[in-house]
Amino acid sequence: MKQIAKDQFLPIVIKNVGQLVSGNAAALLMGVVTLGILARSLGPAGLGIIVLVESYGKLINQVIKLETWQSFIRYGAIALEADDKPRFLRLVKFGTLIDFGGSFIAALICIAFAELAGQIFEWTPEAVMMARLYAIALVFGVGSTPLGILRIFGKFATIAWLDPVAAVFRLIFVAIAAAMQAPLMTYLLILIFVQVGQRIALTLISYRTLRANHSTNFLRQPLNGVVKENPGIWGMIFSSNATILLRKSTQEIDVLAVGAFLGPAPAGIYQIARRLGYALTKAAGTLQQVSFPHLARLWARGELEKFKRLVTQIEVMTLAGGLSCSLLLVLFAKPLILVIAGPDYLEATWPLIIHSIATLILLCGSALRPALANMGLQVKVLGITVISAAVFYITLAIMITNVGIVGASIAHLAASAITLPAIAVLYSRGMRENIRTRTERISEVHGD
Repeated sequence: MKQIAKDQFLPIVIKNVGQLVSGNAAALLMGVVTLGILARSLGPAGLGIIVLVESYGKLINQVIKLETWQSFIRYGAIALEADDKPRFLRLVKFGTLIDFGGSFIAALICIAFAELAGQIFEWTPEAVMMARLYAIALVFGVGSTPLGILRIFGKFATIAWLDPVAAVFRLIFVAIAAAMQAPLMTYLLILIFVQVGQRIALTLISYRTLRANHSTNFLRQPLNGVVKENPGIWGMIFSSNATILLRKSTQEIDVLAVGAFLGPAPAGIYQIARRLGYALTKAAGTLQQVSFPHLARLWARGELEKFKRLVTQIEVMTLAGGLSCSLLLVLFAKPLILVIAGPDYLEATWPLIIHSIATLILLCGSALRPALANMGLQVKVLGITVISAAVFYITLAIMITNVGIVGASIAHLAASAITLPAIAVLYSRGMRENIRTRTERISEVHGD
């Protein structure tokens, strides 16, 4: 793997973040316009049904599928640093098989439990059919290993244009459907097939990247020994997935809870606050995607001081950007909702304000999470996530029945307020322990 000089990591991170943020900003703008068209065309109840169907399918996908990109990058970086291409290709095959298997199982479960979901949310037969159709998106949900491939080879510019292109097609088709006063099913089919197209493009581009880096014929590689030569890979996969599941499930359970307790129309109103309030999480995700491979290389080389310095630099950069963006959302929540969705959605004002604050807290751990994963502390991160998820669910259950949709936003704020200080303490202790251990080893070598 190409070596990166001492002071080049932060400039490369900034460059890659800039590429992704520019793409995400374009996708976000078009996504907001698309959401506005959906909100005005379908009304709160219609939008609520679309949102509930999507959240139902996404939750199943998160529970069943194993995300492999973090493990792939961590162990792939070690293989590439050692110039061990067969080991790297075995990791590609390993991740690909996990992706495809999980996608098919998630799709089957989505179909099988659609009727039960319909009873819980009091869906019409059309809405139940829509939930079954969403399985199409899950079948083609192969994206974890392809993303890992592009990230480990630094193809962030390639990743950057995928979301904007998909957002353009989504906006065009939704606008046409709105102009034609299309039925509800049409909008869901548009969302499904744009997502499918994006995933297919991502997969094809990632394997083209493998060819460009002379890493072909990975399917011919035997899987025997892949676990032995990557010790701890299953532990990292399961612990990181449990962490991701607990964290992401809160982003689907909230809207499902609103739909179950309050109905489709409140779910549609809450979606406006949720989507706008979580707009900044794209930035957090971008920083984690970009920083993870660089941190993995530094950790694989044992360059702890550079590792620590890069984490600090990214956190400072994140805080500055996140604070300014969150402040804008807090100050202009009401006019923003009026412009985008209209007066029918003004009830989303306070949920949006609270979501913005929760997102700012979430942003402040953007570099800590990939750092802890590379430090092998995923099990301890999982423990923190379990506690914060428990706080979220308890707060959600209490607040949503007492204060309505704003209770879901309060639950997110409570969970974020617990997670950030906990992972900050874990990172600080972990770094001190690793630096002390490394110093003791060096002292023993010199003593000998």
